[in-house]
Amino acid sequence: MTKRIAVMVATAGVIGAALRWAAASQLNDDWALLVVNVGGCAVIGWGTARHDAVQQRLAVRRARLDLRRPITPPSPWVTAGFCGALTSMSALALQLAKLLEAGRIGAAGAWLGFTLAACSAAVIGGRAVVPSRRGRP
Repeated sequence: MTKRIAVMVATAGVIGAALRWAAASQLNDDWALLVVNVGGCAVIGWGTARHDAVQQRLAVRRARLDLRRPITPPSPWVTAGFCGALTSMSALALQLAKLLEAGRIGAAGAWLGFTLAACSAAVIGGRAVVPSRRGRP
């Protein structure tokens, strides 16, 4: 990792952490966790779809020019930096463990199911906002 990428990841991490803190200061902890996890999943969906679209364009150019450049992963400042600091699946695990310890099995199941459904929908929605270029040069 280059120094430039490390600085970008760290900066994005600070922004993600600040947004998470802002959500936690405005909402109940449980709801804040849900909001940041769903928001982070939407950003991941958008970022990976954007990456895929760029890679498709590059693949067409490579095929035309016969270039052999490796395909890169999605931008680490978005995925590891921003979303890594914004979201927290470990906090979700702790939230579920507390509910289970309190004997609230139904509530734990509902939170888990709702979080999985909402995060999955957010990834799909995030990907849907990036226009597809399939079939076009």
